[in-house]
Amino acid sequence: SIVPFVHYIYERLIVKRLQGSRVLEEIISKGYTGSKSAFYRHIGQLHDQSQRTFQPYETTPGEQMQFDWSEYTVTIDGLLTKVYVFGCILGFSRYRIYQASLSQSLGSVLEAMENSLIEIGGVTERIQTDNAKCFVRNASKENFQWNPNYLAFCGHYKIQPTRSLPAHPWSKGKVEKTFNFLEQHFIRERVFASFEDFLSKLKVFQAEVNNRIHATTKQTPLSLFQIE
Repeated sequence: SIVPFVHYIYERLIVKRLQGSRVLEEIISKGYTGSKSAFYRHIGQLHDQSQRTFQPYETTPGEQMQFDWSEYTVTIDGLLTKVYVFGCILGFSRYRIYQASLSQSLGSVLEAMENSLIEIGGVTERIQTDNAKCFVRNASKENFQWNPNYLAFCGHYKIQPTRSLPAHPWSKGKVEKTFNFLEQHFIRERVFASFEDFLSKLKVFQAEVNNRIHATTKQTPLSLFQIE
């Protein structure tokens, strides 16, 4: 079913203006098993709805973090290499954590989540994700079910899992925007000597972003992170 991916498709296709073929590849990597025709029928309907506007959802300090990942093809040691960048953003401060892996397995996703919590130095009350199979086993409203491995992870850290409902792109828009910014200001037209070089420079970029004045809060994420 395409239902678990509709908000992601909206963000990538309408907001970020990526090509449909790329968005299709991305949702397949996130667990989409439907047909290409169903995908293209869906995106054909989106352009008529693209004038809708959404308000950002604000949270209090320590209330929510948003987590997602995006796939990129980068040049590493002279070779085009597929990498997965995991992004975590704190809802109040907009403080960002970037992790990366050459795999998008459930183990890699949970490891990136855990490393983000370690780097933050604690947990928020809630963690917001999409409906990828590593998080959600059944995304329907009638028979909704979390992936038990992910649910166990959240139980271990005593953090409440929440998901973005299909067709609700604003509920996870903060973390979605970080990937567009990352692509424009870090990924594009860069080459890396090794995957370790990629990771090192990604962390330098993370520090730079967290020290920039945010357009919405008018403060740096780092300064608000001290409060959060």
